Amino acid sequence: MRFISTLCAVALMTPAAGFSQMPVPAEARVDAGSRVRIAAPVFGTGKQIATVVSVTRDTLVLRQGASTINRSVATSDITTMEVSWEQHTHKAKGAIWGLLIGAGGGAVAGYLSYSKPKPCVDFSCIGDIFGPSSRESDAVLGGVLGGIVGTLVGTLVGMHATDAWVPGTVGTR
Repeated sequence: MRFISTLCAVALMTPAAGFSQMPVPAEARVDAGSRVRIAAPVFGTGKQIATVVSVTRDTLVLRQGASTINRSVATSDITTMEVSWEQHTHKAKGAIWGLLIGAGGGAVAGYLSYSKPKPCVDFSCIGDIFGPSSRESDAVLGGVLGGIVGTLVGTLVGMHATDAWVPGTVGTR
């Protein structure tokens, strides 16, 4: 009986935080290859996003975008610096919004585009397998098609990656 109670106690212990549950650090160290958002008088009034090429105690060498030109910035001139902690997308949120907007718009368009069918003559009704159409069935069909298209468009729009930024410090060597 003691074994079972010990096993239950071990099973109910709080597990250690997994890698995906690690908290964001209060400050991140800037190393070569880090993506930083930096403000310094040499860049003007705004913040610039750049990749760190090399780091020394008193100088950061940065490369902006796809440029091949490196720019040196003295650490004493840096007013604020943030490091990209992670990149994430909004695909799920975009898909849900696309589904809602597309289904709603498709249902309204299907409902408004309904026209009363002409009387059936000869084989002209062969396309009405499920019976004659109605405003409601056209609205449902428009909602389903609009939802599918909206979900695809919302997912594509949400694929844009955004950065999560944390304050950064230049480490000493």
